[in-house]
Amino acid sequence: MAVLGRANFEIQLFKGGRWAIFEVVPTEETARHKAADLLAMKTTEGVRIIKESMFGSDSRRESEIFCQMKAVDKSDDFSVTPVNESPLCEKVADYYQTTARTTMARLFTKYLEKQEMTPFELLHSHKNLKRMLNIDSMVPSAVDKIASLHARVASSDVRKCRDVIYAAVDAIAKRAREVDSKELPELKGSTLDELLRRIDARYTDAEERTYLTNVAFVRQSINWTGWLGKMSELLPMAKSQKDERARAIVDEMLSDIFVSKTVIKDVIGVSKHLGDALMRILDLLEGKCKPTKFAVEELVALLNELFAADLLPRSKQVLFDRLERDLASGVRLTNAEDPNADKAFFDTLLDRVVTDHGVIGGSALAMGLTERWARMSNVGGSSGKKRALEGVRDKFTSGKRKFVFLLAMYDPKADNETKGLIESQVRDLAAQLNTIQKIAPAARTEKARLQEVAGMQRLVLDSALPDRLRDPVSSKFDELVSDYIISQGVIQRLDDKDLPFRDRATRLVTFCASGCLTVGRATTIARETVVSYLRRKDFIAELTIDIPEPAEKERAIKEFYGLLAKTGFDVK
Repeated sequence: MAVLGRANFEIQLFKGGRWAIFEVVPTEETARHKAADLLAMKTTEGVRIIKESMFGSDSRRESEIFCQMKAVDKSDDFSVTPVNESPLCEKVADYYQTTARTTMARLFTKYLEKQEMTPFELLHSHKNLKRMLNIDSMVPSAVDKIASLHARVASSDVRKCRDVIYAAVDAIAKRAREVDSKELPELKGSTLDELLRRIDARYTDAEERTYLTNVAFVRQSINWTGWLGKMSELLPMAKSQKDERARAIVDEMLSDIFVSKTVIKDVIGVSKHLGDALMRILDLLEGKCKPTKFAVEELVALLNELFAADLLPRSKQVLFDRLERDLASGVRLTNAEDPNADKAFFDTLLDRVVTDHGVIGGSALAMGLTERWARMSNVGGSSGKKRALEGVRDKFTSGKRKFVFLLAMYDPKADNETKGLIESQVRDLAAQLNTIQKIAPAARTEKARLQEVAGMQRLVLDSALPDRLRDPVSSKFDELVSDYIISQGVIQRLDDKDLPFRDRATRLVTFCASGCLTVGRATTIARETVVSYLRRKDFIAELTIDIPEPAEKERAIKEFYGLLAKTGFDVK
């Protein structure tokens, strides 16, 4: 409504063959700035400004002071891509996290791929965020879809969920706008490590430091052209930067890039078919991918090195999630006319992914393999889930691999019938694995056998199994190891009285750190023996009794206590 004695300025957009009010502002300068911003958008057909002047309670005058029409590029399709799940972001800070940004990357994939921009960059760049928010119904459509997902998960009202998301969007946009004019150190001509040091010196709040570093980083990264151009800048940084925060920033942006449908194929080169591509991505994640035709060999080499050293954990998880979606898709694994070729390749994938030591990629790939089996066997629904689970499980001849697969498949959010099925099978298989020999039949040494049982227990402890099942199964493996240590006199053999005291003590401490011991009774037995050594009245004298030189004695003492500290003993 116009204010008496003043002029208002209506900004109108031309849409669908007619003019509609977009916004009313109090000054002509503001109106012209907003009109210019709107005209810069590809979807804008026309903008005009109507000046409305009030001269009395019943007297007003309208005049058009600006109007511009333009041809619209109709080729861009920025519709939102549906997603099946989304993290519940309780705080605004949660929207900046990897899982939330991954959802954004999938929702806005058409827009982001066109712009070759990551959600990480979008959230920290006022100019680009503003441009996106002004694109017709793209963001409102995304908010509606995510609000519906959140309402189902949280049993809440869709409108309330929508309001929460819009409030977060407003807060994110406001923060990006406020920091836009802030002078920050530049990355250009410097390093990310140095950028962090300079921001650390100027700001005390840890969260503010992180945000401002991201903004400063993005001010440079938006100038890097294309996905491969960004990767060419990012990967050497991941290798060279010393500050863990610097490597984490690089990993965050890379994880956004890897959500793109085509980028990983552009990097590793031509694959014969989907199954071949999946195997080669697995190779990459293990640091042993061989580039093929049209691959970017220098990027493949860097990624091999970084993934092998586990320096890109967020990117690795995004690629595992990508593998899950590809496995669950309708695209065939091979190009062969015979559909049995897909089944044979599936067995090859299964053997590659499910090992005696766990499922590569964890639950993501276990789920993907199960969904692929269901698709190949043409089963669906709740009964189809059960049949698919059993179908994959029964492909393993080893009880140990069946056990490992079931642990990875357990989902606390699944229906009670599916959870009950897995729990029952886990309990039965654990009962069958009742000797160390059954768990580690191929192990050639005592140390390897014990390490395999301890590894199985770690898988159980790290699993999503409920406490009522996880604790007794974990304790069962601990009983196997502790009974073996006692019956076979493992501690006594290590504590060989014919050896020098220092050697005996070192052997015992090294055994505690060797990964041979399960959590519980077995660890207690070994550690109590070591502690009994440490409590001996003349421990230091006995430890160095055969060393004549004082300097050598001091070095031996430091080395032993260093080993104790690494093993987790309190050496104060």
